[in-house]
Amino acid sequence: MKSSDLLRERFASHEPPRSLFPLLWLHGAPEETEEALRREIRAMEEAGCGGFVIESRPHADYLGEGWWRDVGICLDEARRLGMDVWMFDEEYYPSGIAGGKVLDQMPDYRMEVLTKASFLWSADGEEPGVMPLDAELFKIVCVPEAKGERAAFSRWPEWQAWARERREAGETASWTVHVIGVKPSWSGRMFDKMVDYLSPEVTDCFIGLTYEATKQRFPEYWGTTLKGFFGDETSFENFGSYDVSFGEETPCFPWPTSVRRTFEERCGYDLYSCVETLWLDGDAEETAKVRTDFMDHLTKLFSENFFARIQRWCHANGVQFIGHVVEDNRAHMNHGFGVGHFFRVTKHFDMGGYDFVLRQVDSEQKIASYEEHFPQFRTYRDLPYPDFFHYTLAKLAQSAAHLEVGTDLVMCENFGAYGWDLGLREMKWLTDWMTVRGTNWYVPHAFSPIFPDPDCPPHFYAGGRNPQWPYFRQWGNYANRSCLMLREARHIAPIAVLYPAEAHWAGDTNELDGVCKALMRSQYDFDILSMDLLVDEERCRIEGGELQIGGERFSVVVLPGIVRLPAPVRERLKAFIRSGGKVVSVNRAAVEGGEPVGLDELAERLSGWLAPGVGTTKPFPELRFCHYEKSGLQIFFLNNESVEETFEDIVEFPASGAMERWTPMDGKIEALPLYERTGDRVRAPIRLEPYESCFIVVDPDRTGHGEGAAELGLSKEEWHRAQRSEDGSLRLAMRSGERRIEPWSATAVRSPLPEAPNVDCLSGLGDWGRIEGMETFCGSVDYEASFRLDSLEESFSLDLGQVGEVAALAVNGRELTPRLCPPYRWELPSEALRLGENRVKATVTNTLGPYFREDDFRRDVPAPAGLIGPVTLTAWKSRAALEERKGFA
Repeated sequence: MKSSDLLRERFASHEPPRSLFPLLWLHGAPEETEEALRREIRAMEEAGCGGFVIESRPHADYLGEGWWRDVGICLDEARRLGMDVWMFDEEYYPSGIAGGKVLDQMPDYRMEVLTKASFLWSADGEEPGVMPLDAELFKIVCVPEAKGERAAFSRWPEWQAWARERREAGETASWTVHVIGVKPSWSGRMFDKMVDYLSPEVTDCFIGLTYEATKQRFPEYWGTTLKGFFGDETSFENFGSYDVSFGEETPCFPWPTSVRRTFEERCGYDLYSCVETLWLDGDAEETAKVRTDFMDHLTKLFSENFFARIQRWCHANGVQFIGHVVEDNRAHMNHGFGVGHFFRVTKHFDMGGYDFVLRQVDSEQKIASYEEHFPQFRTYRDLPYPDFFHYTLAKLAQSAAHLEVGTDLVMCENFGAYGWDLGLREMKWLTDWMTVRGTNWYVPHAFSPIFPDPDCPPHFYAGGRNPQWPYFRQWGNYANRSCLMLREARHIAPIAVLYPAEAHWAGDTNELDGVCKALMRSQYDFDILSMDLLVDEERCRIEGGELQIGGERFSVVVLPGIVRLPAPVRERLKAFIRSGGKVVSVNRAAVEGGEPVGLDELAERLSGWLAPGVGTTKPFPELRFCHYEKSGLQIFFLNNESVEETFEDIVEFPASGAMERWTPMDGKIEALPLYERTGDRVRAPIRLEPYESCFIVVDPDRTGHGEGAAELGLSKEEWHRAQRSEDGSLRLAMRSGERRIEPWSATAVRSPLPEAPNVDCLSGLGDWGRIEGMETFCGSVDYEASFRLDSLEESFSLDLGQVGEVAALAVNGRELTPRLCPPYRWELPSEALRLGENRVKATVTNTLGPYFREDDFRRDVPAPAGLIGPVTLTAWKSRAALEERKGFA
C-alpha cells in the first residue's frame, strides 16, 4: 500500500492512531483503590488515549512504598491494555529536587542567591552601623551622589573604617551604599527545598532518587510499557518572577556553588570586579557585556549540568526524556521562574514541549479580556502578555522540535487549571489553535480517580459524572486525526525569526511577540532560530540563499528588535546575505546588508520577496494556516480563529495536483468540487465559520476537477456554491426557503449528579442557567419539536442557532453526528425525512461548571446553557452550474 493510501485509511478510520497521553493524578488516598485506578485507566483507553503520564504531585507517599504500589498497578493495567506510560520525575514542580530528598542527602548544595541591600549614607550623618543584610558578605560598593569614583570593599569593617575617615575629615558628601551578599534561596515555589541545579553532583543525586529507583523497581516494564520521564517546569527559581531580569528591581540572582570560578574560566575575568553591574546601570557597553556574559554562562551550565545530563542517562538506559520548562511571558529568556534561554535547555528533551494553563489561551479572549470572566486569574502573572501566549508560545516548542531536537513531535500539556467550566466546545477551539501551530502530541489535563478533585480541574472522566463524557471520544478522535496529519511530516516555512535572548540580556527592546503576531496575521509561517544554531556550521548550512537545518529551508531571517549581535552571529548573517538570503531588522538595522523596517510594515516588505503561505484576495487576520509535506502529499491546515466573523474567500495554495478536503471530526475525505490550477499553484473557494477548520490536501498523483472557474464563467459567489453530483456534473446549491421551527418543549432532564431538577422547570428555548431551580444544573436536556414537509424534492439543513454547549440531533428517530461546537448545523439525510410531519429531538449538554460555583477556578459569569436558538430549517435546491450557458449542457 502506498504511504499516501495508508494515511487516508488511518485518517478515515474510527480508530485513528493515538496521540493523546493525559495526566493521571495519583493521590495515595484510601478511596483510590486498585479498582479505582484500573477503572480510570480503562476510561482513558476507551476515550482514545494511547497512554498516560503519571502525575505524582498530590501523592501522599511519594517515593515510598505506597507510591511504588500505585505505580505498579498503573503499569500493569497499561500493559494489559497496550498503553504507553510516562512518569513525572518529581513530586511537585519544578523537577530536580525529588520532593526535598536531594537536599536531605546533600545539605551543602542548597541553592544560593546573590542579593543586595542599599542605603543612603552621608559623611556628616550617623556613624556607620550594622551590616543591613542577613547574608555572607560578597562586596560593598559605594556610589557617590555627586560625580566621582566608586569605592569597593570586601569586608564590612573596611567600609566602616573608610566611612569614619570621611566623617573625621569633615566631608559632607553622600553615597548610596550597595551591600551585596550570598545567602540560601529565599523564594521560589519550593522555598527551602531548592538545590543548586547547576552542579552535576546534584543532578546525579536526583537521577538516582527518581530515575534509577524507578528502573530498579520495574524492570519488567522498563523501555516497553514505561517509555520515559516527564520533566516539569525546572527553572532557576532564585525568586518569584516571570518578568524581571536585571536592574534595581531584581531581588537576587542565581549564584551556583562554583559560578565565580567557572565564570572566570569561561569569560576571562572575575565577576567580583563588576558584580554590581547586574543591578546598576553604568557604561552601556560594559553593562551589556557583563549581563550577557553572566546569563550566557548560567544558561550553558544549566544546559550542560542538568538537562543534558538527564537526557544522556535516559538514552543510555533505553528511555526518553520529555517535558517542558516555564515559558510564560519573558520567563523563557529570564532567570527567576525562567531558564534564561529556551533553546539551550529544551534541545535536551526528546520532543518539543510547552503548556498553557489558567486560561492563558482561550477563544473568549478574542472578544474580551480573560479577566472579565475569570478575575481570579488576574494575579497569576506579574503582567499579562496575551500576544506571547497567542503568537509566540507554541512556536517556541515547534521550533525547538524542528530545529534543535530534530523531530516532528511537538508536545503540549494542555487545559490545565481551566476549571470545571472547560467543555468540549472550547477544547475543540484550542485543538485547532494547537494544530495550526504544529502541535501533534497531547497531554490533556487531567484524569483523577477522586471526584470531585479540587486540584486544578478539569478532570474529564470525573468518575463518570462529567455530563460531556459520552462525547469525549468524538473529541479524542478529532484530536488524534489532527495530530496524525502532522506526525512524520516535514514542516514548510520560509522565514526564520532570530531568537533574541542574548540581545534581551543586553538590554535591546524585545519585539519577538510583535513579530510573531505580525507574521501570523498575514499568513506567513515561520520557525524561531537560536543564535547558537545559526553559527553552528555543521547543523546550519548556507546554500543558494537559504539556511538549511534538517528538513527546514529559510530564505528570510527576521531580527525582532535586535541591535546587539555577537560577532559570530553578525558574520554568519552577512554570509547568508552574500549567498542571496534576505535579512530584515524590525526597527533598526543590526547587520550590514539587512533592511530595517517598522513592525507595521513587516508583512508588506516580505511580500516583495515571498508570497504568503496561503494567499487570500482580502485581509483576514484571524485566518491561521500551517503547511506540511507528508507521504508525497501537500497538507494545509486552515483554521478560523475568530469567534464572530466568517472567513470566505478564494485561497491560493503553493502546490499542484488534485485538491481534497479532509475533515478530522468525522474522518471524511472529499474532492473539492472545483478549483483552478495556475502554474505550480492551485486556487479554491474556502469558507470557514467561527470554530471551523479543515485540512486541504493536494495530491500530485491524482486528477480532479481543476477546470478553472474563470474559464467556466462562474462568479466568485457561484464558485463558493459549487457542488458535484454523483455523476460528476457541476451544480450550484441555491437557498430556496427558510423558516423557524417552533415551539419547542423540554421532554427529559438527565444528570450524572444527584441534583437533577424536574423537567417542569423548563419552558421552551432559552438559557436554563437563568431559570430558578436550574442555576447549578449540569447535565442534558432533551428538546422536541416538529415540522412539516410537503415535498422531498429539495434538500434541507437544520441550524440550532446558539447552544450551550454540546448538541446531539435526532430526526424521526435517526441519530446524527453530535456537534461539539458551532456551527450547530446539520445537513438532514434525505432517507431520514418523510412527507408530512417530522419529529426532531435536540439534546443539549453543558459542563460541570455551574455545579462548582465556589471552585477556585470558577467562571465569574456563568456561560449560557441549553438550547437558545433560534432554530431554522433551510431548504436547498440545485441546478446545473452551466445549464443556461452556451456550450455547456
